[in-house]
Amino acid sequence: MTVKCRFLVYRNRVETETDLLVGKREDVLRRAEGRWRIARRMIVLDQSVLLAKNLTFFI
Repeated sequence: MTVKCRFLVYRNRVETETDLLVGKREDVLRRAEGRWRIARRMIVLDQSVLLAKNLTFFI
């Protein structure tokens, strides 16, 4: 099964630093042992250059 979604992440740090990430995610799920498992995940960001100083979260 293929599942697709779009996302928008807004992050605010130290009151003055903000980051905005926009993109899409595509997961391929497989049923194994009665549970759905992620077999493959692809994340594509709309930005070609990331200006964020760090990324400490999972999309």
